[in-house]
Amino acid sequence: MNYSILLTCLASISLSACASSSVTQLSSNTAVISASAAPICRTTGAASVANQMAAIATIKAGYNRFIVGGFGTMNNTRVVSTGPTYATTSGSFNRFGNSVYGTTNTTYGGSSTFLAGSNEAEMQITMLNPGDVGYEQGIDARAALGPDWQKKVDGGVNNCF
Repeated sequence: MNYSILLTCLASISLSACASSSVTQLSSNTAVISASAAPICRTTGAASVANQMAAIATIKAGYNRFIVGGFGTMNNTRVVSTGPTYATTSGSFNRFGNSVYGTTNTTYGGSSTFLAGSNEAEMQITMLNPGDVGYEQGIDARAALGPDWQKKVDGGVNNCF
């Protein structure tokens, strides 16, 4: 079986919900956004989810723009390899007079390698409305989400793309 096709299919299936996030409200206009994404998303995917969730939190709180006050990412991914689960040995021999000549071959199988862990991103935001200090420098929440911003506000963000 072609393993690259299998891995591509599995990655496509797993990316349909490869990220999660939470919003911790610190005050009426400040919040901390925490995002976690699958290993295949990398830290840039987790950062993208955090940014989109910051925009969603801003709109849901009744604000138009936000400023990022602090930001950080962390890669907690690792490659895990399991040992072989079986070994098969076969051999052959030939006898010529008083001498025996032979060969053996041992095949190991059943091992696998997979990615585990997650990528994390966290940001603190200050949400702003017109007239607030820093409003002009803030990120427009609707523009950050794109043309289908309402759909994202209603459904949330659960993938890193």
